[in-house]
Amino acid sequence: MAEESARRNRRRDRGQSRCRINSFDALPDLEWGYRDGPSTFPPPVSPRPRRNPRRGRACEIPVIGGIVMSTSTADVLDGEKALRHRITVLSRSLREVTAVEHIQKPRYVGYDTVRGADGTTYGRKKAILMSGGCSVPTCTMCPFTNYNNFGLHGANGEGLREQVATLLRRTDDEPDYNMLALYNDGSFFARREVPADVQLDVARRVAATGVRRLVVESLPQFLTAETLAPFVEALGDVQLEVGIGLQSANRLVRETLVNTRITRGSFEDAVALMQTHNVIPKVYLMIKPPFLTDGEAITDVISSTEYVASLGVDGVTLCPTRLAPNTVAWWLYQRGHYRAPNLWTVVDAIRGAHTKAAVRVAHINIRGTDFDSVYPDSCERCANAIVDGLVSYSVSGDLADLPSTCDCRPDTGATDLDHDAILARTAAILDVCEAIA
Repeated sequence: MAEESARRNRRRDRGQSRCRINSFDALPDLEWGYRDGPSTFPPPVSPRPRRNPRRGRACEIPVIGGIVMSTSTADVLDGEKALRHRITVLSRSLREVTAVEHIQKPRYVGYDTVRGADGTTYGRKKAILMSGGCSVPTCTMCPFTNYNNFGLHGANGEGLREQVATLLRRTDDEPDYNMLALYNDGSFFARREVPADVQLDVARRVAATGVRRLVVESLPQFLTAETLAPFVEALGDVQLEVGIGLQSANRLVRETLVNTRITRGSFEDAVALMQTHNVIPKVYLMIKPPFLTDGEAITDVISSTEYVASLGVDGVTLCPTRLAPNTVAWWLYQRGHYRAPNLWTVVDAIRGAHTKAAVRVAHINIRGTDFDSVYPDSCERCANAIVDGLVSYSVSGDLADLPSTCDCRPDTGATDLDHDAILARTAAILDVCEAIA
C-alpha cells in the first residue's frame, strides 16, 4: 500500500500518468494500457483497461506497423491533445447558424434496398428529420449543420413528433418497406436533441406500424441502460439497430483527425450494452479522414473493420468522405491540402475489409446528387461503373460486382499508419493553411 501510494504521488507531481513499454509482452501488466493501432486489437472478451484514478480515462498505447512504440504516453497524449484542441477550435469556427429557420419537415425521404450483416435484404424507408442539429458538432467532415436548424433553439419536441407521425402514415402509392431509418443529424438518444418523452412516443408509433426494423443513430456516450431499455421495451417486436460513427479504431485518427468525441471505452461499453438488450450495432467507418493519404486510408479501414469484428459486431458501413462547405475537410480542400478519396481507394478498402466482416457502402453520398459537396471520383471512363458496382455490392455482398481496373487506376497500396509522421504532417498542413487564410 505504501509503495502504491508513493507511485501515485510521483504521478501527481508529474501532472499525468505515464505508461512506458518496450514490447507486446509488457501489455497485460500495464496498469491502464492497451493497444490501439492498425494491426493488433484486444480480443472480444478481454478485460477493460483500468482507468487512470485521477483523470478517469484509459491510456491507449500507439502501435506503428504492428510494433508498440517505446515512448512516454504523456508526451504522446500532450501532442495529440494540443492538436485536437486546435482542430476543434477550427471546426467550430467554420460552422454557421442557419439564416432562416427551416420548417418542421423531413429534409430527406428516400427508398432503397439494404443488406443486413446476416445477408437479409430489406426494403428501407430512410428519413432525415428536420432538427436542431448535433449537440456535439466537432467532426472535421460532417456537413449536416448546413442543412438543419443548428444553433437556433435546440430540440423542437413537438416538431419531431409531428414529423414522425406524418412519415408513418402509409399511402397507396408509397413503395413497400419493412425497415425504417430515422435520422436526426445527431444523436437520437441525446435528450437535448430528442427529448425522452419524444423518444418513447416514436418507439410506440413505430411498433404499431408493422415495420420489422428501426434504425437510429447516436454517439455512444448517450447510450445508457436508462435510455435504451425503455425504448427497446416500447418497440415490442421491432428490431432496433443503432448506428455509431466510430469512424476509425485508431485513436489519433478518430479523436484528432476526425475530431469525434468517441473513445474506445465509450464505444465498447455501448456495444456491450446493445448486445445485452438484443440491439444491433451499426458501425460507420470513414474512408480517408482529413489529413490521411489514400494508402493510409485503406490500412485504417481494414484494421478498423478487424477491430469492430473482434467485438462481436458482424458488419460495418463504409463512408467515403465527401467535402462540404463549413467543414475542416472543405477548408483544407480549398487550400489545396486535401482531396476526397479516389473511387479506386474505396474499392480497395472494401476488398481488404470484405473478409473480416459484412461490408456495405453508404452510397447515397457518392452519386453527387444529394448535397452541395465534392465527392469521391476517378475518371469519366470508370466513375459511373464504380459507383454502380458499389451500389450493387452493398446489396449483394459479392465482390464480383466491383470493377477490376482502369487505365486511370492509381498504384495505391495500403500504407502503415505512422503515428509521429501523421502528427507532424497534420500540424504542418494546418500551419500552411492558416497562413493562406
